[in-house]
Amino acid sequence: MADVNEPRECTLGPWDLQLTNISDEINHAMAETTYPYKNGADIEDMGVDPEVFRFSCVITNEDYKNNYRELRKWFLSYFPEPIELYHPDHDTILYGYPKNVSIASDKRRNYAEFQFDFEIADIQEETQEVADPKYVTYEEAKEANAEVQTAIAYEMQKAGVPDLEGSDWSLVDVWGSLGDTARAFADGVSSAMAKIQGVIDTVKAPIDAINTTIDYMGTLSGKLTESLQGCCDSFSGLARRVTKSKSSMVVLSTNMSDMLATLAGSPVYAAYATLAAATLANEAANHISDDEKRMAESIAAESVVSDNAEGHEIAETKPVYIVTPADMEDSVATVREFINSVLPVAICPDRLKKQAAALSNAILRIKMEYMTTKKVLLHHETPLHKVCLDNGLNYKAAERLCALNDVKNPTFMNGEVMVYAK
Repeated sequence: MADVNEPRECTLGPWDLQLTNISDEINHAMAETTYPYKNGADIEDMGVDPEVFRFSCVITNEDYKNNYRELRKWFLSYFPEPIELYHPDHDTILYGYPKNVSIASDKRRNYAEFQFDFEIADIQEETQEVADPKYVTYEEAKEANAEVQTAIAYEMQKAGVPDLEGSDWSLVDVWGSLGDTARAFADGVSSAMAKIQGVIDTVKAPIDAINTTIDYMGTLSGKLTESLQGCCDSFSGLARRVTKSKSSMVVLSTNMSDMLATLAGSPVYAAYATLAAATLANEAANHISDDEKRMAESIAAESVVSDNAEGHEIAETKPVYIVTPADMEDSVATVREFINSVLPVAICPDRLKKQAAALSNAILRIKMEYMTTKKVLLHHETPLHKVCLDNGLNYKAAERLCALNDVKNPTFMNGEVMVYAK
C-alpha cells in the first residue's frame, strides 16, 4: 500500500512539483439582510464562489539549485490565460490561476517550501442556473447567429459560390460562369436579399437589436446573416408599437411567418427560420423580464409615502402596467408554436429548444408566485382600494389586483375577485 505521507506528484503549468499536502476550500456567497432591533438576519445563498485548492510542496537539493529562482519568478509573472494543473487526488486536469503564494527558503540546506492557492476558472453550469430568461435567450440567439453564418458559408461552398469580402450579391453574371448551381444559388439569395432589405429600409429596428451586438464576418455569408437578423430585429421594432405583450407577440409572429412564406424555396429559408424563431423567443423573454421588474417596482411603490400628515401630495404615484399570467402564457405559447413549426428545418434546433425551455420555466415560476392568491366574493360593488384594505393589502396594491383580475383600473369591483393572500 502506498504511504499517504509520501509526496505526490503534481504538474502546474511547466513545473513538476512534489506535494506534501492538499486541501480544498468551498465557500458560498451569502447575502445577509439585517434589521434594526431584530436578532438574526435573512440569508440567501447566491451560489458557490470559485473552488480553491491549497497545495504545499517542497523542492530540495539539485532541484532547489536549478529551479528555485525560476519557479519564484514564475509565480511573480502575469498569467493572461488560465494555467493547467494536474490534481493527483482527483486524477483530473484543472484550469485556473495560482494565488496567495508563500515561500520559505533555506539556502544552506538547499531547501524551499511553497504554499499556494489555486482558484478554478470555471462556471458550474449545473448549479449556476440563471433565473432571468432574457439572459438565456439572448445568449442562445447570439450563438444561433454564429452557427447560421457557418451554415451559409458551407452552402455557398457546396454551390461553388465564393465567400468574398463585402456584401454585393449583384455579381450574378460573374458567378454564372462558375456553373448553373452557383448561378441558381446567387439568384435565390439576391431575390431574398431584396425582400429582406425592403423590410429593413421600411421599419426601424429597436436600439437593443440583436444584430447590433454581434461581430459578423466581413464576407458575404456574414453580411447575409447580419441582414437576416436585421430583418427579424425590424419586425421586433414594428411589434413593439403594440402596447400589450400578448398582442405584440402575435404581430411579431405573424410578420415573421409571412416573410418565411415569401422565402420558401430560397437558399436562406432555413437560416431565416432559425433566426426568426430565436428572435421571437428573445422578444418574449424581454417581455417577461421587463414585467418582473415592473411588478417589483409596483410592490416597492406601495410602501412609498405619497402625502404628508396634512394630506398634501408629496409624490406623484404612477400606475404600473403589469401583464397577467394568462397573457404571458399566451405569448409563450405563440413562441413555442413558431419554434415547433421551424424545428424540422432549423440550423440549430437544440438552441431553439433551450430558449423554449427557459421561457416555460419562467412562466411556471411566475404562475407559482401568482398561486399565493385567494378569491373573495363581493356581494355588491365595492371600491377596489377598500378591497385591498379589507384583505390586509396596501391600498396602492390596486394596480397589481387589476393585473391579477385582467381588468383596467376599475373604481369598483363586484362578484368574485382574486386578491393576494397574506
